[in-house]
Amino acid sequence: MPRQATATYNFVSLPPKVLPAPFDGGAESDEERQENYRSHVLANGKLSGYICLSIKTMTSIFVGNGGSEFFSPNGVPVIPGSSIRGMVKNIFKIVTCGAMRSDKEDSDFNDKHLYFRAMAAKKGGDVKKCYLRQAYTSRVKKENVQAGFLIHNKVENQYYMVYTIVKEMKGRAAEVNAKSPSIYWENSGVTTYTGPMKGGRNPKSHYTIHELPNWSQKVLVEQEVVEAYKTDETRKGVDIFTSPYCKRNGEAVDFTGDSEIDFVAPCFFMEENGHIGHFGYGRFYRIPYRQSIGMAVPKGLQTDTIDYTDAIFGRKELWGSRLSFENAVCTSGRAAQENLAYARILSNPKPTSFQLYLKQDDPTQIMHWDSNGARIRGYKMYWHKRMSWKNQEQKDSTMCPHPIHPVKSGQVFKSRIRFERLSRDELGALLKVFEFAQKDKDICFKIGQGKSIGLGSIRVEAMLKLDGDSYYKQLFDDSGQWHTAETSADFSKYVAEFEEKLKSGLSKEDYHRYQIAQGELSHMLDWKNTTRPDWENKTTAMSINDPEKPFQYRWVLPTARKV
Repeated sequence: MPRQATATYNFVSLPPKVLPAPFDGGAESDEERQENYRSHVLANGKLSGYICLSIKTMTSIFVGNGGSEFFSPNGVPVIPGSSIRGMVKNIFKIVTCGAMRSDKEDSDFNDKHLYFRAMAAKKGGDVKKCYLRQAYTSRVKKENVQAGFLIHNKVENQYYMVYTIVKEMKGRAAEVNAKSPSIYWENSGVTTYTGPMKGGRNPKSHYTIHELPNWSQKVLVEQEVVEAYKTDETRKGVDIFTSPYCKRNGEAVDFTGDSEIDFVAPCFFMEENGHIGHFGYGRFYRIPYRQSIGMAVPKGLQTDTIDYTDAIFGRKELWGSRLSFENAVCTSGRAAQENLAYARILSNPKPTSFQLYLKQDDPTQIMHWDSNGARIRGYKMYWHKRMSWKNQEQKDSTMCPHPIHPVKSGQVFKSRIRFERLSRDELGALLKVFEFAQKDKDICFKIGQGKSIGLGSIRVEAMLKLDGDSYYKQLFDDSGQWHTAETSADFSKYVAEFEEKLKSGLSKEDYHRYQIAQGELSHMLDWKNTTRPDWENKTTAMSINDPEKPFQYRWVLPTARKV
């Protein structure tokens, strides 16, 4: 049986479909949606009030201020309302079958093209690596890779490619490695050394452009191609745009003789579908997948349908939120914090590790981003863990340049969520986020930074208070105190009304799939997991230096249930 991957996170399955908010009404335009929303909010029978929150830290937590300190505007640790909002909204989208979009300001995912990794596996090696190599070589054929100069026109603010002719040069590995990677600029041409190489007899390892091109004969490189290159977070070789070997500003002008060109770099590129599809520093550079992340998200979830999240959290281009999240203030004051210490650093696998982020039904036939039928696994969430967040070496690093000052476990924060004019089912949807913890006190949430190293686990107790009829009619009570006019109320009847909307809005099969996803969510939130035998080993972050090579051999991450 193939070995299974381990990670500090897992996924909750995507909803079978988007559950429309009742007032969506199949609206086909923003004007119609706004009119429906206005009528809905102004109708009689809407509810306003507070959800009072008591937050207890189960582990240390850290909500930073951009440096070492916990967010403490008045000297007392505070969890910003925006952090609570983000935590609640993420769970809310799962429990209400929310849409998943990339084209809004508050997008659910970044729809970009990821780049191939580990595509150079040798023939005859591990089959799960070779198929990716085959996918790469089927697109990057030597005869189709061309040489050129990437230039930037500062007046037009556009990138262009200028075609040129390149000659492969031979050299011994020791000589080449001493110069790699680098670019040697000459008045009549350019020589590039693309990177260190292993021994061999006169290997072809660097390239020379003998004649400079006509700089006016250029081809547009579309902005999305440039952005795909710039946002590739996993590149380990030369980055053309940050490389010290490329010419900029005055040097670019002097080299090209064109005052409008402020950047020039030799590179290799390929045309795909009549356009320059990608480029890179060496001849066998990394290429992006043809399919973007968005193409692995079910189309039915990328809809303009008004869902419950739009309805009460707001849809910025149409209306604002009917919720207000207050800061949560620590009741223990400054004494709640731990001593300053440097945090552990864990390598965080990126979505390029497709064996972890895409659904894998057959571990012998691994799906990658260009596979037919590739689908993301769902909503990413972090496991609760009892582990030390501190770095044993206690020194700074690139990833952790300064120590942090978290709040200890066992501390209590108080906060409130104010809601205005919600329908009974909308209030029920919001309360369903907290219903998990009402039924099971071991259900905990995650907030703040350092979730992968054990920080951020909190237990949340919620109490519902509804505005009375006199809320807006009387300022003071009979004793001269503020007239709150609030009454405590039970969760269950409102949650039940939302459940009815779920059952009527989903088919029997879809509702069954929804219940399975809710079971996965409960499992991800269950603090009792931390007491399970071997829990640390089951949820540890894999290391790239592991002698068993879990990343190289594409170990598949099991589902949350199987963990």
